[in-house]
Amino acid sequence: MILAKSPATASRVIEGEAVILSIDTKVLRGLNPVGSRVWELIDGRRSVEEIVAVIVREFAVAPGPARSDVDAFVRELLARGLVTATP
Repeated sequence: MILAKSPATASRVIEGEAVILSIDTKVLRGLNPVGSRVWELIDGRRSVEEIVAVIVREFAVAPGPARSDVDAFVRELLARGLVTATP
């Protein structure tokens, strides 16, 4: 699955932490460092598997828990309309 940021979002990374604004709902959300890195990696070209590999490498975490956490975060982003997915 390839992820892309929704055009109905605006975001900034400040001191390593992302803040995302949903323009439609006017809800602001702050992300922790790992969530911020996942957000940065969502570019419309990378797959979830590629994003997980980067998280495993950069944060020195095991692949299984990294995959579970990224999957849960992606489900949340999709449910909130902050990202779109293509197979």
